[in-house]
Amino acid sequence: MGYNEYEERGQSRQRDFVLNMNEFAHILNKTDGSIKCAVGPYQTSLSQQETPVIFNTRTKRFEECNDYDKAKQLFISAPEGWYVVLKNPTTDDKYPEKGRPNQSPNIEIGKKVNIFGPISFALFPGQMAKVVQGHRLRSNQYLLARVYDADAANKNEGVVTDAEGKEQKTSNKYFPGQLLVIKGTEISFYIPPTGIEVISIGNDGRNYVRDAVTLERLEYCILKNEDGNKRYVHGPAVVFPEPTETFVKTPHDGFCFRAIELSKISGIYIKVIAEYTDEKNVLHPIGEELFITGKDQMIYYPRPEHAIINYDGKYMHHAIAIPEGEGRYVMDRETGEIKTVLGPKMFLPDPRKEVIVKRKLTQKECNLWYPGNVEVAQYNYELNEKIVERGLRKGLENSVMNFVATSAFSDAAAMDCLESNAGISRGTSYTKPRTITLDNKFDGVVAINVWTGYAINVISKSGKRDIVVGPTTKLLNYDETLETLELSTGKPKTTDHLLKTAYLRVENNKVADLIMVQTKDFVDVEIKVSYCVDFLPEYKEKWFSVDNYVKYLCDRQKSLLKRAAKQYTIEEFYANATDIVRNIVLNIDDNKEMADGEKQGRLFKENGMFVHDVEVLKISVESHVAEILEEHQEEMITKCLELSDAAKRMEVVSKLAEYEKKEQELKHANRLNSLELQMKYELEQFNKKEEIRKLEEERDKAKEQAKSDMQEIISAIKNAELERAKNADAARIETEKQLAAIEKEKQAAYADTVAKIMESIGPELVAALNAQANADIMKGLGQSVSPYAIANGESISETVNTLLRGTSLQETLKNVKAFDIE
Repeated sequence: MGYNEYEERGQSRQRDFVLNMNEFAHILNKTDGSIKCAVGPYQTSLSQQETPVIFNTRTKRFEECNDYDKAKQLFISAPEGWYVVLKNPTTDDKYPEKGRPNQSPNIEIGKKVNIFGPISFALFPGQMAKVVQGHRLRSNQYLLARVYDADAANKNEGVVTDAEGKEQKTSNKYFPGQLLVIKGTEISFYIPPTGIEVISIGNDGRNYVRDAVTLERLEYCILKNEDGNKRYVHGPAVVFPEPTETFVKTPHDGFCFRAIELSKISGIYIKVIAEYTDEKNVLHPIGEELFITGKDQMIYYPRPEHAIINYDGKYMHHAIAIPEGEGRYVMDRETGEIKTVLGPKMFLPDPRKEVIVKRKLTQKECNLWYPGNVEVAQYNYELNEKIVERGLRKGLENSVMNFVATSAFSDAAAMDCLESNAGISRGTSYTKPRTITLDNKFDGVVAINVWTGYAINVISKSGKRDIVVGPTTKLLNYDETLETLELSTGKPKTTDHLLKTAYLRVENNKVADLIMVQTKDFVDVEIKVSYCVDFLPEYKEKWFSVDNYVKYLCDRQKSLLKRAAKQYTIEEFYANATDIVRNIVLNIDDNKEMADGEKQGRLFKENGMFVHDVEVLKISVESHVAEILEEHQEEMITKCLELSDAAKRMEVVSKLAEYEKKEQELKHANRLNSLELQMKYELEQFNKKEEIRKLEEERDKAKEQAKSDMQEIISAIKNAELERAKNADAARIETEKQLAAIEKEKQAAYADTVAKIMESIGPELVAALNAQANADIMKGLGQSVSPYAIANGESISETVNTLLRGTSLQETLKNVKAFDIE
């Protein structure tokens, strides 16, 4: 066979065109330009004038394809729940027949139909198709669709399933260009009818389902219409936009804005940009200004009629704190009147009519009121209005951005005012209510929060130091800093990686370390310990004396443990490691008694560090030594168990013998006790009788001795009585002698006195005395007998004469002359 014949046969085999099931191809006849659609299963031999072509959907041209495999196309297949968007359908809605070539029918160029699955068909030349999955919607999802053929949409029915799973009929009132929003709350499954297309996201033809905005409480969203109006929706809600609406994005590309939370000491300044009537039926005209605080409403949701007025990017107005003994000047913006508000109080000025002002002192006033204070003069100089305006202009460009970046309420501030460009910005040379310039020198003071159980060492350039123990807050002066500690880390503790800190933990401090020691028999032992460390308050001034107290503690304890380990063999150390470590670390001496109030532990007087407890976490030895120790321990445990068993048996036998012995001893003791009691009774009875006899003898002796003693006493008494009588007689005689002498002297004196009296008495004196005596007698007598005389009806003289008649006074009565008793 020649080469030419072989080549012709190969070309003949290559011209055979075979289509399998579910395959089709377009074949161009170069003679007349007609294109047939060959549908499998089909086999044909292409002539020299026929060639496969492929329709380019982008250029809308047929391109020749010499590669038969690439020229083969699969059927357009849509399963149940899917649909096919077919462009340029045939006029009779027919599809190419299978198993033969099909001539191109009349197609409607530019028309588009939706075909529901399940279906599978080939495409005529010039047709384009796209298979789309039926749109399943959740309750917070929606579709955006467009009506491109209103007549076809009104005639045909789509596949619509509501949220309850029931099939619904679509509306027949469509118009060209109409946009539809299919909400997931109403429809759970949707396939559009012919005349309606679902608009994909980004027009890429892949994603169709759009997410609605889900709002929680205290959230809202803004929807902007094509006419410029806005719609505000508050949560909780699922928000679906209208066809002509779009969501306004936040600065973080979100859609949810946070409601403004107000309090009694904060508020927002509002400008009404559209007339409206609020919930209380109050009409608010255009241009009205509102100041809404937490007293009016605690949660504020923006309205389309509101525009928030900001001052240098600040939207929130906060109250100022006026302490006790201080005040603020407040000016009425309408009248210009300035009043003084005194503290203590939280003052929230109303920006509509109130503004806080500063009083600028002249240079003379500064010098008089604050002599030598340059800072006061400089501060008042900086209050110059031109300087203030210059500073405001300098920072105006970045005011809004600085506010969004630094404000604690940036989310609330970045709401609709920033996206809608509806905010109103005003300059503030004198109406900034929260500016307190005098307090600027106190801003930025370093505040150190000292926690519970920690301490810091505050040192100043002057050399003063102050150890502050928490919990407290320490404000540092300008020249004050904190002393830094450098603590060792890791296990074992080294200085390779130091932890720098200014806080010293003085209570419940835990320090872990890994210690390597060697026993008496040169066996290395690794001990992992954890120390419980406190710093005693009485050593407070020394707490920071050691900058690396962790390394100092671990080194000291390590040294003590190494020295102690050398005194034990590995067997002794391993068996009693916990007690040995604890006694060394805590400085426990069994022979030393603890004083009252003394705590057990080791004290480091260098910095007041006190180790009050230690936990031995792990004891590790070399592997071969550990095996020997374990074998030895197992052997010792076995022997101990045997010894324990033997001891228990011996204990049982001993107890039985002991109990039997005790029983015999008890019986013997009972007999002895009976005899002893009887002997004691007889002995006591004999002793009692002997005691009675001795008592009787002693009584008789006592009686005789008493009689003898009584005779002596009686004799002594009689002698004493005689002596006393003798002394009494002598005393009486002496007394009588003295009385007689006294009487004698008295008689002599009386006689002398009488003699002298008699010598001095003359006749005239006697007569006068007698007359006076008689007069006194008669006077007394008259007074005595006057009642008697009156009773008898006589005169006193008659009665006296009757009574004195025949007596010695009769003569006396006669001698009394001119006596008229009456």
